[in-house]
Amino acid sequence: MSSTKPVAVALIGAGRIGASHAEIVARRLKNATLAAIADPAPGAAARLADQLECPLTYTDIDELLANPEIEAVIIASPARFHTNLAVAAARAGKAVFCEKPMALTLADAELAIAAAREAGVPLQVGFNRRWDRAFAEGKAAIEAGKVGTPQLLRSLTRDPGPFGADPARIPPWTVFFETLIHDFDTLLWLNAGARATEVYAVADALVRPDFKDKGLLDTAVVTIRFDNGAVAVAEANFSAMYGYDIRGEVFGSGGMVSMGDVRRSSMTLFDKDGVSNDTWRLDTDHFIDGYTAELHAFVASVRSGRNSGPDGADAKAALEIALACIASVTERRPVALAEIRG
Repeated sequence: MSSTKPVAVALIGAGRIGASHAEIVARRLKNATLAAIADPAPGAAARLADQLECPLTYTDIDELLANPEIEAVIIASPARFHTNLAVAAARAGKAVFCEKPMALTLADAELAIAAAREAGVPLQVGFNRRWDRAFAEGKAAIEAGKVGTPQLLRSLTRDPGPFGADPARIPPWTVFFETLIHDFDTLLWLNAGARATEVYAVADALVRPDFKDKGLLDTAVVTIRFDNGAVAVAEANFSAMYGYDIRGEVFGSGGMVSMGDVRRSSMTLFDKDGVSNDTWRLDTDHFIDGYTAELHAFVASVRSGRNSGPDGADAKAALEIALACIASVTERRPVALAEIRG
């Protein structure tokens, strides 16, 4: 492949996050071109392609994967399809960027990892927080020893309210598989080299208690112990009325670093109503630079053949914690990660 020719990237899944990724590839990346969009829903791919001037659309994913001009795919389908799509794309020789979660079982995680390894293609997972400037600078401070030995860590995700999703359409355990999975990866990344050893989780339906008996969990708090002695807390809620709140913190023997801010900027308004800040309301706004950076890195890995972002092993490590949380909530007890790993 020519070092100057843009990488031909295809999108699988033309929903909200897929559309955001496609727009980044089409309009923000100089090292890539949006070559195709696929979605099985009639008209979905075509509508997005029209907006972004993308030349090819498919409703049959196999037809897209058979196109020899496509070098890489971004998988942004519903989570239950991620593993099969990642495996199929890797076996077709395409580099794979897969939105989280990469898999819902450890067996499926191993399938995706093995498929990418056997095909010799990069496999990157969409843990975008690693690419956010504040989190990246926090990570650099930890690596430089500025907080000493990590002792207490915290990561939280509070989605912007009011909660407007249809609770009946939210798959079971979404709060762990699709929301807190980001926090689990962030905590593992910030506590580099450590492995989770024990998890205790509590979860409830506090936003929509009328759907609790139907399996909805919209609020959770998780305590994680690591083999280096550190203890972490992760929390999530589906409806923060003040905005999209993503934060992290690492307290250590020599200091502390905090990352993330619900405020859009440091501008503060002082007027007759008091003191106020504008806040983030969408992940695609809050993390636009992070999403761009992670996709730029993915495209660069297609050229080099070396993955520079979070990979299948990282996805599996976060998934182990999610599965331990599910067991902990179900059985109302602390769960050792050894039970999950087998």
